[in-house]
Amino acid sequence: MSIANLIHKIKARAHLDTLTIMYLCIISLVGLSSFWLGRLSQSDQGAKALPTITTSQVGPVVDLLNKDLGASVLGSKKEYVASKNGKMYYPLDCSGAKRIKVENQIFFATAEEAEKSGFILSTSCQK
Repeated sequence: MSIANLIHKIKARAHLDTLTIMYLCIISLVGLSSFWLGRLSQSDQGAKALPTITTSQVGPVVDLLNKDLGASVLGSKKEYVASKNGKMYYPLDCSGAKRIKVENQIFFATAEEAEKSGFILSTSCQK
């Protein structure tokens, strides 16, 4: 059976013309190709995805670095952080605190301690 015979049988049964059959084939091929391209892109992302690092994994590393650098406040709780290159301090849960490089972080137990050191509370992180 040739393609011409197949098209003739489809036209006879469904009463469709050649242009309509061509459009249906194109739409079907576009749909299938976009489906498979989507599947291919998902499999590539899964293979190359980087592992997610959580704050619970980073915290001990930061504490270790601070102990080695002598920047931690011994015997006190860390509530605020500032950059040694900046003028503002942030609560630890503020988004601005997360942008400070680890090597530039200075920790404070209280807001008063940070202000005594010359830092100002960030306006974007006020509670």
